[in-house]
Amino acid sequence: MLLIRFITLLSLLFIYSVNAAELVFPEGSEVTVVAEDIFMNGSQVSIWQVETPLKRSEHAEFYANAWQGDGKKFGVKELESEVVVSKFFDGKLFTAQVTQHYPKSIAVVSVSHSPSNKLARIISKISDLPKPSGSKVLNEIKAKDGAKYSVTLLLSNRKSISNNVSFYTRYLEQQGFTIDRAKTHHKQKEGVILARRGPSEFNATFHIENNQTFITAIRVDADI
Repeated sequence: MLLIRFITLLSLLFIYSVNAAELVFPEGSEVTVVAEDIFMNGSQVSIWQVETPLKRSEHAEFYANAWQGDGKKFGVKELESEVVVSKFFDGKLFTAQVTQHYPKSIAVVSVSHSPSNKLARIISKISDLPKPSGSKVLNEIKAKDGAKYSVTLLLSNRKSISNNVSFYTRYLEQQGFTIDRAKTHHKQKEGVILARRGPSEFNATFHIENNQTFITAIRVDADI
């Protein structure tokens, strides 16, 4: 489970410390901490969602001005639906993806870097989830929240939903889980698995899009 908390920025320009790197957000922004020090695709990542009355261009320009002065590999890329601002500084990659949602704009701001020794020790306790052969991993996230350890896997493949559900059902049975639900909905092109083993939980959803099956699988364990 991810650590989630909400922080409102009022009349000040707030500065966040991220492992000795400073992040600044526009004055009057509403900032949500989405994830803090998770392990995502091999990196340690923290993510914020920033809402502000600024237009998308103004919001992106704020990060461009704040980040341009130092670091390397600085860049601003304007796409059809978003503006992406990024820089690499002191071993950390800073990224802001800014979109327009009238009457406000929203940025997803992230900082990623090599895992700390502390996070590496935590991650070593979290087992990988198995992947059906031929699958493409879209995202793999590991995190610790209190006494709970979680792994989230997003992947796609060209197998049927039934084949994918069978694959994870076999895995859960081998792991000693009780399967509360394992269903496929052929008309809706969807599937779901819910399972548990003591304090441990597993859930997975499956859906077909563009002739591919997309899978989101989550396992949560306690007291590893």
